[in-house]
Amino acid sequence: MNDPSPTTHPDPLAGDTGDRFVRRVQRASRRVLGGSEAGREITELCRAHEDAAAAVLADRADNATVIAIVGATGQGKSWITRQLVHEPSIAAAIRSGNQLDDATEKLTWIGPRPPSDLDSRHERFLACEAAKMQSIGTPYLIVDAPGATDDRRAIAGVAERALSLASVLLLVVRRDQLRSQRVTGLASASEGTIVIPVVNMVGQDEPAPVQNKVGGLASHDDLSADVETLVSRLRSIAPQSHIAPAVRVPDFEIDPRGEMEIGGEAAERIAAAVKAALLESGSGDHRRHTRLAALDARFTAAVASVLTTELPELTAAVDRLDAEARKLPTQIAGTLLGGDTPLRAAIRSRLRLTLLADTAAIWFPYRTVLSVLNLTHGAWDRVLLTFSGSIPSLVGAVYTSVQNVRGGQETAHDLRNGLRQRAAAAVTDRLGPMADRFRHQLRGLDVTPESIADPTSPDDQPLAMLAGIDALQEGSQTAFDDSIDRGSVSSGFALLGGLVGTLIFWALMAGPLVALYRGYLDASYLAIGTPGEPAHVHHWLDQFPHPSAAMLLTSLFLSLLPMAIFSMIILSVCQSRRRVDRIAKSLRDQHDTMIEKLQREGVLRLRWSDPVLADAEFLLSIGRSVKPSRTSQASTSGEAEETL
Repeated sequence: MNDPSPTTHPDPLAGDTGDRFVRRVQRASRRVLGGSEAGREITELCRAHEDAAAAVLADRADNATVIAIVGATGQGKSWITRQLVHEPSIAAAIRSGNQLDDATEKLTWIGPRPPSDLDSRHERFLACEAAKMQSIGTPYLIVDAPGATDDRRAIAGVAERALSLASVLLLVVRRDQLRSQRVTGLASASEGTIVIPVVNMVGQDEPAPVQNKVGGLASHDDLSADVETLVSRLRSIAPQSHIAPAVRVPDFEIDPRGEMEIGGEAAERIAAAVKAALLESGSGDHRRHTRLAALDARFTAAVASVLTTELPELTAAVDRLDAEARKLPTQIAGTLLGGDTPLRAAIRSRLRLTLLADTAAIWFPYRTVLSVLNLTHGAWDRVLLTFSGSIPSLVGAVYTSVQNVRGGQETAHDLRNGLRQRAAAAVTDRLGPMADRFRHQLRGLDVTPESIADPTSPDDQPLAMLAGIDALQEGSQTAFDDSIDRGSVSSGFALLGGLVGTLIFWALMAGPLVALYRGYLDASYLAIGTPGEPAHVHHWLDQFPHPSAAMLLTSLFLSLLPMAIFSMIILSVCQSRRRVDRIAKSLRDQHDTMIEKLQREGVLRLRWSDPVLADAEFLLSIGRSVKPSRTSQASTSGEAEETL
């Protein structure tokens, strides 16, 4: 079976978005093509598509299944129809399609109740009780169509209407016509429905397999091969249709059982095939949605065929413009990360900040030294010389810190506004010349003045704008944060570094501090615990330590220097080359995936500012690469400006 997956469609009762899409096509055709030959053909396609969609949506049979019997002229459609009706008077009223009278040019409805809105010009109704029709387990109406390949245009047109009215098609084909291309032509027009091939007039020696004189394959194998080939062709041409196994009907003129017995067996087999196909294909809404999707696919393909055939130069121009416009958002978005050098610098800066954030404030003064080294990155040699009292080194370190802060602010501003400026420049440089050639092609058509863009429009108006920049920047920032979180050192490493760095400082600084506190405590004990004359007060004060500033600074420098060197080692490990390269690769991969997703979802796209150019691109782009659903196309058609 060829059971396509369901396609999402809007509820017809909630508003026909398909009509809105067709109106979008009509409006674009009038503006771009005007009264040209291609414009008139597209207008006719829109009208035919609206009629076909209305026929699918209209429930003329009051929830009953509609079974249309179609096929080329002279295949035995009317005979098959008569076998499904057990009322002789009704069966006699079913005329053969090759009889040249008015009845053969009409659709013949057969059932217990007539369909709604019966058009007496093209349709007639034969009332038949449900009990006198072959049972399929559910109420149904039969539509007997004239030959779809009849040479008379009126008859062929009426037959084609049956394709959009029915949910089940009995495609009748004679045994000797199995390889005819006309059969597959009918299937392509019936895509989205249930199709049951009925092979009529099968020879007497073909229903059962027999061996020939030399032990080769019998004629039944030839029939089976032809039937399988037919079913395969139908499934290939109508992939959205439900193609059921073929029903074979013997030729009663050569079969000894006679017409009545063969007709009864044929009716039972056809009814069983219809019942099984209805059960397997799902509900009526699902079948209706599938048929609507097939109609949309044929409509967009027909529009593309008209434009490609009638306007090859214009189509080629929009192809070039479309291809360049689709590549441009990706290329512009790729500049958000910049080159390797700025990206690596940003990663190193963020790794240092992450380490600093993971280091608790209790690790003093190790965390303070980390902050100074982070602020003065690129001038650590001058920071070390500053500890020795070098004034020029101090000035150089301060200058580098100011430059680092300013550079961070400029980078943030470039991330916010630079992308928009680069996008506008790229659109003007890359798409401007192509758009001019495209407008030149439009002016070469025989169209109304409405289709030509206003030449007095200001030159500074942008040709197109890149939509989705905010989403791109937000996603890029999220990807950057995720890459840093996965690639940075662990919080345990930061804890260990803080502990070791703090121990280094206080282990070296402990000697002077212990000596000072010991002298201070001894002097305090002497002053508090020893009674004496007031004249001894000055003596006691002299006992308190009086350290010199040089000694304190020397002790501080000797303690800070090893800790600063250790901090530099920690920072070097934190922003090692291997770690930065790994994060940069992960970030670019995530960035490319995010850009592809934003483009696929229609968030990151070029939005045309010129309405005529937007209509032309929309009109010439539909249906050439994918088969859009009614829902997605209608959503696109509702926008004021067509986007890529």
